[in-house]
Amino acid sequence: MKNSKPLLVLCTLAVPVTVMAEDVALGTMVVTARRAEAKIEETPQRIEIIGTEQIESTPSLDLTDTLKKNSSVDVIQYPGNLSGIGIRGFRPEFSGINKHSLLLIDGRPAMGTNLSLINMDRVERIEVLKGPASALYGSQAMGGVVNVITRESKGPLNGFGQIAYGSYDTKQLKGAIGGALNEFFDFDYSGSYLDRGDDFKAGGGVLRPSTSYGQQYHALRLGLNLNKDWRANLKTDIYIGRDIATPGDIAYGTNSQSNKDMDRNGTDLSVTGKMGNHRLLARAFMGQEAYTLYNKTSRSAADRPYLPFRSFESDIQWTGAQLQDTWNWSESASLVFGVDHEKAKVESRSWAANGKRKGPYSADHEQRTIGIYAENTWYLNDNNSTVYVGVRHDKIRTKSLDTPFKTGFTPSTAEFGNTSPSAGFKHLIGHGFRVHGTVGKGFVAPSASNVSGYTVSTQGRSIQITRGNPDLKPESSLTYDIGLEWSNPTFYADLTMFHTKVTDKISNRITTINRSPLTNLSTYYNANEARMHGLEWTGRWDVNKIIRLSLSGTHYFSRQEENNGKWTDIHNVPRTTLRAAVEANYGAWDGRLGLRRVGQWYDNNWVGNTAEVVRFPGFTTMDLFVRYRFDKHHSLSLSIENLADKYYEEKGGYPLPGRNGRLAYRYDF
Repeated sequence: MKNSKPLLVLCTLAVPVTVMAEDVALGTMVVTARRAEAKIEETPQRIEIIGTEQIESTPSLDLTDTLKKNSSVDVIQYPGNLSGIGIRGFRPEFSGINKHSLLLIDGRPAMGTNLSLINMDRVERIEVLKGPASALYGSQAMGGVVNVITRESKGPLNGFGQIAYGSYDTKQLKGAIGGALNEFFDFDYSGSYLDRGDDFKAGGGVLRPSTSYGQQYHALRLGLNLNKDWRANLKTDIYIGRDIATPGDIAYGTNSQSNKDMDRNGTDLSVTGKMGNHRLLARAFMGQEAYTLYNKTSRSAADRPYLPFRSFESDIQWTGAQLQDTWNWSESASLVFGVDHEKAKVESRSWAANGKRKGPYSADHEQRTIGIYAENTWYLNDNNSTVYVGVRHDKIRTKSLDTPFKTGFTPSTAEFGNTSPSAGFKHLIGHGFRVHGTVGKGFVAPSASNVSGYTVSTQGRSIQITRGNPDLKPESSLTYDIGLEWSNPTFYADLTMFHTKVTDKISNRITTINRSPLTNLSTYYNANEARMHGLEWTGRWDVNKIIRLSLSGTHYFSRQEENNGKWTDIHNVPRTTLRAAVEANYGAWDGRLGLRRVGQWYDNNWVGNTAEVVRFPGFTTMDLFVRYRFDKHHSLSLSIENLADKYYEEKGGYPLPGRNGRLAYRYDF
């Protein structure tokens, strides 16, 4: 990985909605999608929260596992630490800097495209905002926002250490320590090491060769109280993965295996304080995600004499800054406004089997974004009604760069702007019932390959010309939702209906401009649409002091996209997903039994390069967590994933592990 240059710029601590812990009791203070604190009953947006206890009691190894088992997101997931999500019908995505669902860490960009590389050891809670948030966060927040909130220990020194062993010769060490050293300084450190020594078996005992791996995470936070009103935080985290085995599509057997070395890091410096009725926040950030791919086996006979060989490298670097002011300009109104700036640069390198460097598939490129936003909230009717209105304008500049070994290519630059408004309300009807609704626009910026660059390549006797379209507009969406919420001291439920229409979807058009020699021109244009209409529900019932039941899910009445005049179901998005859990806490014992039901879904089958659309069957998986606390320091836990040993795939051709377990001992201090 290349060394990132330090960025000495202040920026905003911009954080969306959260519920403290697992309860939604009236009066609970939350950090809302307005990027400022508010009470949960005053938050119009549809939100899902994964608290500390849920994270600890959910058998999982990465962020994607935790999200799919606790929130209504759609998933694409491969063996070999590669995964991504989609929200409200947008296809799950695991790569690229222009996605349709935004991932944040403590309110700033996560600076990572692959969710499997996000450090979970330092996470306090996860907040999932459903629906467009471009009015506050700009591009990518079209389907929603996932914000990972990290731990800030400010009390007495505390922490834990844990050792675990499980199926497939899996060994794990993890621990954390944090707290205040004196009235000025506090800190947190967390770290973990995991090694899966054996290949896993999919459901039914099907062995998946080339699925072992090793990885480690480290995270450090340093906090400084400058005075009673101002505070600074420096946070950094790193992921290191080595020899991560990747099996390829199961249809190819052992002829499409590879290994990856993967790295990710992120650093940010934030300063927060208050002056009168103003709460000021500032932050600078920088980060990097990189990986190197080594081919171990190949379906091509010409490659085999050179195996194993390095075939590809990718490096993405981010820098940015945010500034924000929350102004409580009256007792019944507050205004949040600020500026965001971000730069992302993508570089890649490719090699032939014989070790000779060649031009990569995509040209190197960078994207710069600056966004200005403002949102005002009014608290009316003795704080029983909330109304907000917000708007953001983004200016984006994308540029393709000179790329070594990529011939027949001409770099170019494109610029465009986008304005995103939003509004919402929440009103107490009475007897614990609240009605809420939002309407907003979202957008996703075109990629550099879409808008800039000119490439000429020869394929046999034909010539392929690929030309960017600098006149492309961003993909745009309009979403509205309406919901009914009911809560009392032991019960919470929410039912929300949503509708999204996407316009100006970017498509590729190929035309023949010459017959001899055959010359094809490929370019991009705004033409297609997508529509998602569905129902989301969440329910939680504290039966008594021992047992809690929960149920959540999403059903799509339609989730279709248009391609060249033909409407098809959006791929990798099941029509229905359902999650249920029973949690129990009795004396020294506690535990959780979780169930996840995923309905049928569609995707292309690329085996043999046919690209035919295949319908994949639904599946149901169950997970179990049981823990016994000997005393306040010592505990022993058992986690079992895929309890019924179900053969299932989150991506066609890439089955995930069958029944597997881990036994862990933990010491808290």
